[in-house]
Amino acid sequence: MRNYFFTLGFAAAVASCSSSTESPADMALDGPWSSHGLSVGVVLTMTWTSDSVHATGTYNVLNGGLGCGGGTLHGGGNVTFKASRSGNDVLGVMSFDNGWTPPYRATLAGSTLDGAFLSIDAGSCSFPLFHGLVP
Repeated sequence: MRNYFFTLGFAAAVASCSSSTESPADMALDGPWSSHGLSVGVVLTMTWTSDSVHATGTYNVLNGGLGCGGGTLHGGGNVTFKASRSGNDVLGVMSFDNGWTPPYRATLAGSTLDGAFLSIDAGSCSFPLFHGLVP
């Protein structure tokens, strides 16, 4: 009988020590995120873990251009996003395929990533992302 409880306790301890990089709350954030702020339409497919966010997607510059230190961003193409995460705070870089790689800082608030591009020339330029596809 003693061995039974030892084995059961050992199994419970091993199960509690198994590591997972995603919690159910993180996985609920996975999927499409989008925005059309600053005259740029972006759709990203994001993957969230407890300490990072990664995404790939596409962008399309609307109405002629971007006025946030990214004046060279035009047309459309591919974009990636890589960031570190501490709780609800996210800090990373969006890399557009034309070479523009602005830092991006945001705070997760429900289904909104309340963020901004950081630019030496233009300061902070608000660019929130929304979980799902915005109309």
